[in-house]
Amino acid sequence: MARASDLTVGQYLTFLLPRLRGRNHHIPAWPPDVFGLCASLLIKSGAYSRVLSHWPPAKYSPDEASPKSWAKTADRVAKSWRKSWVKSGTAPVRVQMLWNKLIAGKDIPLQIMADDLRLCQCVLELCGFADECGQGMGSPLDGDETDIDEAFLFHASDLLQRDRPGSSVAGEIHASRLRVLPKMHTPQSGLTVRSLSLYLALCGPSEVVPKWIEPISAFEDHSLNLLVVPWPTQIYPVQFREAKPMPTEMRNMPDRFRFFTFDGQSSGVLNFVRILYETAKEQTGRIDGVVLPELALSTDEHLQLREFVLSNGSFLVSGVGTSSNSPVEPGRNEVCLDLPLAEPLKQGKHHRWKLDASQISQYSLGGRLDPECEWWEHIKLDNREFLFAAFHADIVLSVLICEDLARPDPVGDLVRAVAPNLVIAVLMDAPQVKERWAGRYANALADDPGCSVLSVTSLGMSKLSRPREGKSRSRVIALWKDSKTGTCEIEMEEGSNAVVLSLSMRYVQEWSADGRYGSSVHPILSGVRCIQQLIVPQGPSQDADRV
Repeated sequence: MARASDLTVGQYLTFLLPRLRGRNHHIPAWPPDVFGLCASLLIKSGAYSRVLSHWPPAKYSPDEASPKSWAKTADRVAKSWRKSWVKSGTAPVRVQMLWNKLIAGKDIPLQIMADDLRLCQCVLELCGFADECGQGMGSPLDGDETDIDEAFLFHASDLLQRDRPGSSVAGEIHASRLRVLPKMHTPQSGLTVRSLSLYLALCGPSEVVPKWIEPISAFEDHSLNLLVVPWPTQIYPVQFREAKPMPTEMRNMPDRFRFFTFDGQSSGVLNFVRILYETAKEQTGRIDGVVLPELALSTDEHLQLREFVLSNGSFLVSGVGTSSNSPVEPGRNEVCLDLPLAEPLKQGKHHRWKLDASQISQYSLGGRLDPECEWWEHIKLDNREFLFAAFHADIVLSVLICEDLARPDPVGDLVRAVAPNLVIAVLMDAPQVKERWAGRYANALADDPGCSVLSVTSLGMSKLSRPREGKSRSRVIALWKDSKTGTCEIEMEEGSNAVVLSLSMRYVQEWSADGRYGSSVHPILSGVRCIQQLIVPQGPSQDADRV
């Protein structure tokens, strides 16, 4: 292939969609394909920032009240495109004419495309029209759709669910070249290619495979009650131990590089959560979801708890793991996402936890792990997948495990592109005070692209952490951050064993950089209630202590 500096517009389009080679230049009829091609051209050439200095074109009225304004025209053309695609599998004439103008400029080198204002305006028009067609893609239908919209959105859902592998709403463009996914937020500051779309996200090729889930049944209330159970309530240093790597693992590393594993303990977690769930439901009216931290459950415990939670019509987010059976098999560290009437979902951890000397001291592990060594979590790192679950009529949920929040590569670009409304991070960490690392990284996602972020740790790990100064704040077991109301530390009252977080939906108008607008949903923390359980299973044994 030619060097990037030598590429022409046509060559780059042909790379993305090989059937454009030769004389087969007709426009892709499916709008997300056009969006992927045009958005890629704008970012590859750098033209998206320059063309906005001459936007909208003169044919569009700058007055938003005018029927000829860019925003109103884009909405009309999108409706026409949906109808044309459903009725005849084609794009409307107006869109085809813009495409022909783009193909007429196929011999222009990419590096100087930004100098051709009319071509860039043509590309941005196509991009905007296609993006408007993406409204509602990836979300459950609300029953108010026309027959045309229903058929159009069903096709989008079918594309997202196909195993290709991984999800993309693009039809003709192979995922190895680019993906197009639904989008929940548009950045309201700064200027990147993400600023140009409201409903569709351009995602470059990556080893991370996105998986988009639309369950058969979705929550529809304008609020959510989440039961956060910071299990286990006790963790002891003895549960951390050295793990021996397999003979082929890290053979070239110095002796100071070691592996550790964490041994979960048999416990009364199932009965504990069941009683908390019933108590919380009595006090709050309903529980929509249950959240447990990283490594809270064994595989068997998760299967049993999953059955209970789903049978009550709630969803479950839980950290699940196994310890290393070294040197035969590394441990596993996963987050499981279980939704009513949906297949079981799990997402492996993408980064190992590295314990250094300061953390070994912080968690009093010096008697178990040599602080002069660098200790890496001995877990299996599988092929990287990332979940997007449209579990609510207006909300897409994603989940992260501890280091995956702090180490944005390789999932960071995907998260920022799609901008899920709600991100839940399950951790094994110290108290979730806002000054800690989880708060800093939650701030970044809340500021851009606008996600609401909940991080949750276990009470046991929080109590194991020894503060460097001042009193322990071990009962701060969660942290909430959103872009509208700020940061809130979630602290359990003495004697309580869980909290119910009430989330309400704030509908906010967001603008794309080209002057279109749409409504986006921000989950907002609107209530915190502590829940008390009379019997609390404790520690490595199965004994119970009274509160």
